[in-house]
Parts: sequence; C-alpha cells; structure tokens
Amino acid sequence: MSLQEKHIYESNLLAFKLALIINVFEILSTIVYQADRVGVLNTAVMLALQIVILAVFVFSFIKFRRDEKGKYLIMSCMIAGYLVVILGIVHVPYLWAFGPALLLLVLLYTDPKLTYITAGSVVAFNFLFVVLYLSMAENPSERKNMVFTDAVYALLMALMAVFYVRLISKQNDETIDEIQEAARKQQEDAEVIKSIGIRIGEKLEAANEAMESLSEKVTASAESAEEISKSVTLTAEAIQTQTEMNSNITESLENIAHQSAEMRNNADEVTDNIKEGNALVKELTSKAKESSVINKETAEMTMNLQKSAGTVKDIVDAILAISGQTNLLALNASIEAARAGEAGKGFAVVAEEIRQLSENTKTSAEQIASTIDNLIEKVDIASKNMDKSVESANEQGEIIAKTGEKFEVILEEVSDLTSRATTISDNVDACVQANTAVMDAISNLSATSEEVAASSQSSIETSDDCRKDMAVTENILHEILEISRSGNK
Repeated sequence: MSLQEKHIYESNLLAFKLALIINVFEILSTIVYQADRVGVLNTAVMLALQIVILAVFVFSFIKFRRDEKGKYLIMSCMIAGYLVVILGIVHVPYLWAFGPALLLLVLLYTDPKLTYITAGSVVAFNFLFVVLYLSMAENPSERKNMVFTDAVYALLMALMAVFYVRLISKQNDETIDEIQEAARKQQEDAEVIKSIGIRIGEKLEAANEAMESLSEKVTASAESAEEISKSVTLTAEAIQTQTEMNSNITESLENIAHQSAEMRNNADEVTDNIKEGNALVKELTSKAKESSVINKETAEMTMNLQKSAGTVKDIVDAILAISGQTNLLALNASIEAARAGEAGKGFAVVAEEIRQLSENTKTSAEQIASTIDNLIEKVDIASKNMDKSVESANEQGEIIAKTGEKFEVILEEVSDLTSRATTISDNVDACVQANTAVMDAISNLSATSEEVAASSQSSIETSDDCRKDMAVTENILHEILEISRSGNK
C-alpha cells in the first residue's frame, strides 16, 4: 500500500465512522418524530430511502475505501440522506443541524470540489426547508424567524467551510510546492553527494593502490634491511680479522723501529771508527797492526749491518703484503657500504680513510725498501773495500795515500748511511703512527658497524610494525571502499 492509498483509506475510514453515526441519528429522528408528520415524504418512504442510502453507503465504503471514488460516494449518500430528512420532517426545524454536521464531515477530505458541492447542497436544502416550512407547517409564524436564522447560519457555516478548505488547499499547495522545491534541492544535494561519493571512491581506489604499493616497498625495505644487517655482520667479522692483522703490523713495525735504532747505533759507531781510522792514517806505518785490527772490526760491523739491512727488507716486504691486504679489505668495505645505500655512507668514509692509510703505508714501505736496497748496495761496497783493506794491510806503505782517500769516501758514505738510517727510523715512526691511526679507525669502524647493525635490527622491527599497521589500514580502506562502492550502486 502506497502512502497516498494509506491516507485515502484513513480519511474514508474516519468519515465512514462519523457518517455512520449521522445516519443512525437520522433514522432515529425519522422514527421519533413520525407523529403528526408534516412533509413531502411519509415515515415508511423515509425509512425505506434511508435504509437504501445506508446500504449504498456501506457498500461504497467497502468497495472503494482505498480509492478516491470512495469519498464522493460517501458524501453523496450523506447529502441524499440529509435531503430525505429535510423533505420528510418539515415540522421539526432544528433538524437542520445535520447540514453543519455534513460540512464538518467534508472537511476531513480538504477537497475544494467536494466541499463546494456539499456546501451548496446544504445551503440549498436549508433554503428549501424554509420554503417547505412556510408552506406546509401548521403555525409557521411561531418559528419563522428561527427557520430563517437557521438557514442563514447554515449559509455562514457553508461559507466558513468553503473558505477553510480553500485556505487549507492553498496552504497545502504552498506546502507541496515547498516540499517539491526541498525535494528538488535534496535531489540536487543527493547528486552532489553521489558525485562526491564517486570521487571519494576513486580516491579510495587510488589510496588502496598506493597502500598496496607502499606495503610492497616496506616489505622490500625490510628485506634490504635484513641484507644490510647480514652484510654489516660480515663486515664486523672482517674488521676483527683486520684488527688482528694490524696487531701483527704493529709488532713488525716495533721490530723495524728496534732494528732501525740498532742500525743508527751501528752507523754512528762506524762513523766514529772511520774518523779514528782517518786520524790514524798518518800514523799508519807505526800502527799497522792496530789499523789491521780496526779494519777487521769494521768488516765485521759491516757484515752485521748487511744482515740487519736484510732483516729490515724482509720486514718491509711483510709490511707491503699487509698493506695490500688492508687495501683489498678497504675495497671490499667500500663495496659493502655502497650496497648499504644511505645507511652505509659513514661506513664508506671510514673505509676510504683505511684505504688511504694503507696506500700511505705502502708508499712509506716502498721508500724504506728502496733505501734499504741502496744501503745494502753501499754496505756491499764497503764490505769489499774493507776486505781489500785487510788484504793489503802488508802493503800499507805503498797505498797509504790511496787508503786515506778511501777513508774519506767511506766517511762520506757512512755519513750518508747514517742519514738514511735516520730517515728509515723516522719513516718507521710514521708507519707506527699511521698504523695507530688505522687501529683507531678500525675501532671506530667496528663501533659504527655495531651501530649500523643495531639500527638495521631496529629498522627491521620498525618495518614489521609498519607492515602490521599498514595491513590494518589496508583492511580499513578495503572496508571503506566496499561501502563507497555499494553506496554508488
């Protein structure tokens, strides 16, 4: 049942109840006032007509209670019943009051057309009653004024009913127009809301796709963080190995420093001895034996110096090998830092510092090696010269002048050797300082690696939390998206 049918049914039902009461009272008045009846119709005809009208009235309601025809049939039956009362009971003037009852009844429908018909019928029937009363009543003069008054009152009631219905109809039309305008605006608002809903749905679609893409990126980031953590762990192990190697380098450098100090002492001793030999050349004839002994001692010291130089060369070769390994490790660390991306920039800087220190160590070691080679070459020459000096000790007289010159040359070379030994000692000290810096850098690198590992672990945990939160957010977006889709449908 539609709303309009429901309203029609409710109006017809209420009108039926009130009209049924009016019909009952009309029938009772016909019976009560049958004595001394004056009118066009007698009692039997009135009752017959009233019963027929009542039957038609009930049938109309049953048949058309949900139809617009129902109200016209009901009011037609009531007008017909009122006409029967007017025609049959002329001697009872106050029964005109059934007319205003009809006017009240028709107000239930607020139908201007039906109201006009009912009001016109009531007014016409009342003025017809005036005519019948004046022509048929026994003493019309007694109640003439009352009958006219009743007719006028009926006219006023009819006018009030008509004006009321017109007012109500106008207000209803205005209300309907306002409702229609509101409905139109509501429709426009609904279209706007629908459009907004569609756009929200599109945005939610885009947000859903972005969320899925972001979820994939977070997953990839977590995997990258795990790889970084593994790489940092491997780097930390390599750093530990490098620390052990640097400890060996430190020990080797300390040995080199010790040998360099001994070499410097030997060179100083050789210088002193050569100076003494040069001073004693003038007394060479008288002190040949002492010169032979001194030359022998010098030869032995030269041999010791040659051995020390060989030892230093071996140590320098070890430094070069360790420097090559350090450079390779720094290269590997740089590669791992590049793979780590943003998180490995600090690590790359430390690796570059290690590589530069390794290159400096290699350069210093090569200089040491070159100096030692030169030293060994000169020591060989000195050793040969010393051997010749011992073999020609018995021929000192003949080669005293030459021996003096040789001592001058030896003095210069030993001075140069002393200078080079000092340089070697300084370079070794620089290597020790560089190695100390390398150790410090490695320690910092180890600490940085631990921090990176901790940060990577924290990043992995954060990525896991983000993935969980994003899963919840993605579910919410899916739900909102489904609601939006169902609303757009």
